Amino acid sequence: MKNLQNNLNIQEIQKNLKYKHNIEIFYSIDSTNKYLKSKINEKNYGTIVISNEQTSGYGKSNREFLSNKDIGIYMSILINPNCLIEESLKITILTSVAVLSAIKSVYNLDVKLKWVNDIILNDLKVGGILCESQINLNTNIIDNMIVGIGINVKEFEFPPSLKNIATSIENNTNIKISRNELISEIINFFDLYFIDNKNYLNLYKENSYVLGKDIKVIQNDRQFFAKAIDIDDNGSLIVQEQEKIIKLISSDISIR
Repeated sequence: MKNLQNNLNIQEIQKNLKYKHNIEIFYSIDSTNKYLKSKINEKNYGTIVISNEQTSGYGKSNREFLSNKDIGIYMSILINPNCLIEESLKITILTSVAVLSAIKSVYNLDVKLKWVNDIILNDLKVGGILCESQINLNTNIIDNMIVGIGINVKEFEFPPSLKNIATSIENNTNIKISRNELISEIINFFDLYFIDNKNYLNLYKENSYVLGKDIKVIQNDRQFFAKAIDIDDNGSLIVQEQEKIIKLISSDISIR
């Protein structure tokens, strides 16, 4: 473990935080989520793991997440949400709003949130959230959760396979800052919503990329078209398929 080139630095991050966190920084790791999962019984809640590079970064449904060195933020936070399984989407919603709030604060960019875990900038994916849980089957309560955050920050030429899918923050602005500053902002906004209980659901709805739009829903082996009409208090997406109202908890969606 060491301080990194391109200014990833524990002290620089910690000095701007409202609440104290134990922070670990790696130059390269397979996955920050995987690392925390392997150490879950050794770490305190609030521990944050950040890496300059992930060699096996992944997102929802184990899809590969490009995590090249020096260009992104790849971090995971260990928390105890103490919530029921059916409430777990709220943490993904909360974290998405924290990332949105931080990017808006630092860069003043018009970021949107695509249900449930994608961060969108100019119609392209700039980041994503992946929450992984450890559940007490006796109580149906989530005891431990790892909140993974991946953001494309620095200017970067994406490979042809991703050019029409992904972007980075600095590909869309002339503002250049250290990743430390953005990481500090993300952590502070996360703590604002998670620890201080500031309302985040309204912000999620106001900045939704899907509400009011016609979407295609992929749910297990079924595909159907619907209109996204609301997000409920637990973070579920409410859609209308013809005359039928459906609550989505875990589905892939795309804009028609």
